[in-house]
Amino acid sequence: MDILKKIIIVINVLGFLFPCEGDANLDNSTNIQDIVLIANHIVSELELIDDSFDNSDINNDGAIDILDIVSIVNIILYNDDNQCIPTIDITYNIDESLPIDWIIEFYAIMSNLSGLIPAYQNYFENLTVYAWNSSVEDPYPGIEGGTYIGGSGEGFNMVLEINQMEFEWNHMHRYSVIAHEYFHVYQLSINQPMNEPNGGYNPNTFSIKWLIEGAATTFESMYVQNYYDYNYFINDLAYIDLSNNIHTNPSIFEDYSSNNLDMNYSCSVFMVLVLAKELMDLGYSEESAFKMIFQEFMLTGAKNSNWENYFLETFGFSVDEFYTSLQSYSLNLQNVVPSSSLSLQQIFD
Repeated sequence: MDILKKIIIVINVLGFLFPCEGDANLDNSTNIQDIVLIANHIVSELELIDDSFDNSDINNDGAIDILDIVSIVNIILYNDDNQCIPTIDITYNIDESLPIDWIIEFYAIMSNLSGLIPAYQNYFENLTVYAWNSSVEDPYPGIEGGTYIGGSGEGFNMVLEINQMEFEWNHMHRYSVIAHEYFHVYQLSINQPMNEPNGGYNPNTFSIKWLIEGAATTFESMYVQNYYDYNYFINDLAYIDLSNNIHTNPSIFEDYSSNNLDMNYSCSVFMVLVLAKELMDLGYSEESAFKMIFQEFMLTGAKNSNWENYFLETFGFSVDEFYTSLQSYSLNLQNVVPSSSLSLQQIFD
């Protein structure tokens, strides 16, 4: 990849991951008041902790000192807008039809995800969650059942109609689907074109299914592997027969019309996992490969009209070259699953 383009991607990543650098008093802006607090911390008149400490440790060396103050002064002097970007506001509508243990676990999962991959108000401000048990009629007027992210840039909905059978069978999907849908929220927060109207072909949105859903299902699988010691890849996806179209016509999985060939997005997951393997063959670590797929590619602002260009710039080979490489992999998901020791914390740290 051209070094300048790589630097631009890194700058974009830093801009999204650290939207409140220097904000010691957590008022969503960086100014002289923060410098005063940091100076008092340095001379031991007060102690900055948690987010205040993290925001003040600009060079991430585990200590707050004069070097951090110099960096914050530069932020104040040379940044046109020193306002921090807050995380999205989430409103919860959790129906009483759901078991109490699921509700408790739901909030724990959302807390984990918000800490791991916070969704900032880059392109939208609000998310409203509607969750209920499929055993009851839809309790929220105007909200259709299913599990999906809907809405628009003015505010999105996370709909979680959890199938009653998943409670009866203690199926892991009742939890993993939360991680899957939240990951879409994260994707929307870092890729502006995904916020554009969808439905039919729109060159200005981003709707390449295998990259969107394959990444979300891979993330979901890694989440339950990390937090529940449950191998979703092997237990729930590997038994599904993969379509031979992966070898003969992989571009078909760019469109959501291929869902009938892509049960539980297993083909899309396979393609994402092969992409990670190809990156590792180029010398990238496993965590770096998945970070490029989950985050760095989306941060380019790729859209339907130019995503192939950004694919080449991010990964170092063209979409056509990648599609050709798929032919060298047997259609067996077990052969490409990530290391069981790989953690999402490693990927997003």
